[in-house]
Amino acid sequence: MLFELLRSFLIISLFAIIISTIFIRFKISPIIGFLLTGIIVGPSVLGLIHDAHLIETFAEFGIIFLMFLIGVEFSIKKLIAYRREILFAGFIQVGLTIFIVSTITLLFLNKSLKIGIFFGSLIAMSSTALVLKILMDKGELTTSYGRVCFGILIFQDLCVILIMLLIPILSKEEGSIKDILFVFSKSLAILGCTFIVSLYFFPLILHQIVKTRSRELFLMTILVLSLGTALFSYKLGLSLALGAFLAGIVISESEYALQTVAEIKPFKDLLMAIFFISIGLLLKPYFLFANLKLTILIVLLIFLIKFVGIFFSTLFISKSLRISLLTGFILSQIGEFSLVLALEGKKYGLLEENWYQLFIGSSMITLFLTPFSIDRSHKLTDLLLEKISYKSYLRLKKIREEKREEEKAYLKDHTIVVGYGVGGQNIVYGLKTLKIPYVIVDLNPNTVKTYKSRGEPIFFGDATNIEVLRKLGIKTAKTLVIVIGDNISARKITFLARKENPNLYIIVRTRFVAEIEDLIKLGANEVIPEEFEASIEIFAKVLHYYKVPRNVIFELLEALRKNYYKAFRTLEKPLLESIENLEFLKDVATETYLIKKESPLIGLTIRALDLRSKTGATIIAIKRGEEFIVNPPANLSFKEKDILILIGSEEQLNKALIFLEDPISYSLKSTFI
Repeated sequence: MLFELLRSFLIISLFAIIISTIFIRFKISPIIGFLLTGIIVGPSVLGLIHDAHLIETFAEFGIIFLMFLIGVEFSIKKLIAYRREILFAGFIQVGLTIFIVSTITLLFLNKSLKIGIFFGSLIAMSSTALVLKILMDKGELTTSYGRVCFGILIFQDLCVILIMLLIPILSKEEGSIKDILFVFSKSLAILGCTFIVSLYFFPLILHQIVKTRSRELFLMTILVLSLGTALFSYKLGLSLALGAFLAGIVISESEYALQTVAEIKPFKDLLMAIFFISIGLLLKPYFLFANLKLTILIVLLIFLIKFVGIFFSTLFISKSLRISLLTGFILSQIGEFSLVLALEGKKYGLLEENWYQLFIGSSMITLFLTPFSIDRSHKLTDLLLEKISYKSYLRLKKIREEKREEEKAYLKDHTIVVGYGVGGQNIVYGLKTLKIPYVIVDLNPNTVKTYKSRGEPIFFGDATNIEVLRKLGIKTAKTLVIVIGDNISARKITFLARKENPNLYIIVRTRFVAEIEDLIKLGANEVIPEEFEASIEIFAKVLHYYKVPRNVIFELLEALRKNYYKAFRTLEKPLLESIENLEFLKDVATETYLIKKESPLIGLTIRALDLRSKTGATIIAIKRGEEFIVNPPANLSFKEKDILILIGSEEQLNKALIFLEDPISYSLKSTFI
């Protein structure tokens, strides 16, 4: 048995490395590579692994650790931050998808409502791992549609837990709603009690283990707690996966969460790989080829049903066609947790072998197409919007004409601000202070509603639509400031605005220096990358530490910006070489001295004191009450409670402090010496 286990693991690892390396080189998700590895080494192709029990064991462990990892990375703060996207978009998307699939199942497949709900749950899930990785790599996770995608994915992950509870209930042939509610309440009560006990029990154990300062012991304890909770929940009638998730949740809310994540992070991808390989091992490719037309039909239905559910749920909260279309294209695949649910459903008899094979095969195809779908999502969205925009133009023409008189007050020599986050608000504050006319456009309906009520000239709209820009007076505007996190949208807005108004001054905030050249070519006059602004701020701090004169620092920073941030390679050396001898200023220090009551300094002038010639230190300023006297004149007399600000070397300042206590004695002593 041990030999077979080691042999199987070695074969799986070897094929996974080779296949995934090839896939990554061609920029295809390694998830597809893991699934394909399972198919190739499994009993259906090469037959290198044919032990069904061993395959099921791999899959079961994969599910347990996947659910544990979800629990550990689960955060109550994320729920609060994304509550709008989760509670509305996520709920509507999952609910609408289950409703559509259940209806199709009842009408066309002659299956029960319970089976329809289960099928709908499978199709409702999208790939959290794959989508978030692609969006992060493309820098689009912080965009408007990226935020909606993240919120929907969080809700879907939460639904996995709920559906896990429902699977045993749905599998029963009989049972009233009352019975279902009873079982469901019982399951929640068991989970609640287990959670409360674990919440107090786990930290006590981890606290004792942490005292040993052993990383190995800490990791082993984490694994024991996760597997132990999974086994405990299973003995109480729940699934192993739910227990593992519960263990992760408890640990995530403890003070040891960060260390736990750090310890198990290296295992995360390995555990996910094992799970996906195990799914591939169970797949029978010959069955898919024998039912190729049906498989293609299922894939098309999955894309269509998911797209409709995601589109309308996103439209409900964003009121933007563009964001809704993009989100639909991004999340239209089947997720990895659908595969978890499918395996559980198969064990409980909710999914027959034929349907299981069709679902797994169709899921693999949707996952395989996801990177291509996301890459082309913007082009597909623009294409659809162009088709829609002409009809919308005719419908909205009358509304625009009615509002034209109202808008004229804003629409001449004004500034258009696209995006009203922190950056947009700072810009508007400056414009308002200088009494420069402006209008704001933003895609967040809550932001628009809030600031509209405060009297701001803010409009809801997608600035990538030329009609929205025209409504904002792009032809007569003087300046356009784009401060949004979506670089693709920023590029399109820049292109359209430059085409519409050749004299417009366009300023764009972007994330990376690499995006500058493209934006300049599209028509931007100024591009401010966050990456670069942070780097030059650090650059300025370093120069300031070395006592480089402030005007020289400003000159260097200006040179950097003028050369489109390439000046590090072309900057003339004499500018810095001429001030290299200023490094000695690092040794210059400052000190303060309070003139107390009955001090011999009271009534003396700075000239009479002659501090500089006696000690080498210099008085550069005096704090007198609320007044701050910089570069005090030589005839200024000292008063009680004056605070003297001195500059000099450490040695000079030490002499000065002694001198100021008793100038006469110090002078006599110096004379005799």
